[in-house]
Amino acid sequence: MKQKIVYGIFIIAFVFTATQAMAKEWKLDANHSVVQFGITHIFSTVYGNFSDFNGDIRFDPANPGAGRFDFTVQVNSVNTGNAKRDNHLRSPDFFDAGKFPVMRFVSSGITHKGGKNYVVTGEMTLKNTTKVMEIPFVFHGTAPSPFDKRTQVAGFDTQFTLDRLAFGVGSGKFYDMGVVGKDVHVTISVEALGDK
Repeated sequence: MKQKIVYGIFIIAFVFTATQAMAKEWKLDANHSVVQFGITHIFSTVYGNFSDFNGDIRFDPANPGAGRFDFTVQVNSVNTGNAKRDNHLRSPDFFDAGKFPVMRFVSSGITHKGGKNYVVTGEMTLKNTTKVMEIPFVFHGTAPSPFDKRTQVAGFDTQFTLDRLAFGVGSGKFYDMGVVGKDVHVTISVEALGDK
């Protein structure tokens, strides 16, 4: 009898701990989110975006360590407002989208840096090259959706720089010519939806 009681307490404690460790799940609202980038072309900055992306978001500011970000971007959806340039970016000279159609970031840890500021550590994979990155982000908080009070809206923003040559996006030929820079300045703004 005593053994059964101890076993029951263990199960209850395990379930409680597991529940506590699970961060809230959010569904990315792609219609109100954006993945943008800017890169130098000789003197000017060319801006573009990726229109096809998705993400698995699990985040609770009260327990950031239990959170997780898993983002995928379809490389073929690149758009700089110039069809000729976009096709060049999709070609083997840069992304080689036919062979490497997806870029992905999977987090391994989230740290609170104070206030609304956090840092997510994880692996960025692009063109079959994976590197560990630390990316700062701002969590704007949550609010009830104006359209459905049963739904909560969460907001996230990040800005970071990525060295495209470190991921094999280009051979360096256009960088050496002074035409295209190597540092890509990325801006991601996300709205995500969850149950209240």
